[in-house]
Amino acid sequence: MALPPALGQAFRMVAAELGMRSAARLFLRELMAAGGAPLVGEARDQLGREFPVLDFIAEQWLSGGAEAPLDPAGVLDALRGVTRLLVVGIEADGLDALVPRLSGVDAGLVTDGGGLDPDFRRVLANYDGLMTPVELSELHRWAGRRSALLTFVYGTDGHAAHVSPSWLRVSGPDVRTQFRSLIGWDILGRPMTVYPRWMVETSPADFSCLVRPAPLGPGAAAAVTSPRPRAPAPAREAT
Repeated sequence: MALPPALGQAFRMVAAELGMRSAARLFLRELMAAGGAPLVGEARDQLGREFPVLDFIAEQWLSGGAEAPLDPAGVLDALRGVTRLLVVGIEADGLDALVPRLSGVDAGLVTDGGGLDPDFRRVLANYDGLMTPVELSELHRWAGRRSALLTFVYGTDGHAAHVSPSWLRVSGPDVRTQFRSLIGWDILGRPMTVYPRWMVETSPADFSCLVRPAPLGPGAAAAVTSPRPRAPAPAREAT
């Protein structure tokens, strides 16, 4: 079976509203069902360099490696005492797991697409009013000593973390001091293996909490790390 035509264009459209990891898992699951590992391998060869998260997930599946579990428990621990949460970036699998469990927390989603141009009305409709659209000009209304910023991290090697470009627009020194916590949720578990297109690079130390995937095995809990305090480094485009 051949790959569907315009697969890359279709993936980009879906990734805009589901997130790169969530879209990759959806597409690869369908390809695996349709043509098995050979079709997944062909998709990786054709699209992997343009969409590095898809490449990462496909490599895991093809090598038989275990996928990092997406458990919000570590994020919920990091949010203790928080009453307002502002999310930067979209990952449907993560939001689906996290948002319904945010008891007593007002949640907002920053309506900046990071270069992918999602329809935020459709994105937010999936959460039945549990999340509010927040424009960049409204960030100050969400700030406070019981407020937190959360973004998805696409792997880190301990020296650099890859995040959505939207993070550049909200994580400056003038903003970070207005929020109690800046939380990164690592949803890959290790760095990508090809050039991280669509991402920017920042320092893991810029986060007050970095939630890593749980170790594989029964009873495992997500690891939450708090980097040593230091002067925040500005985020920059990956090179």
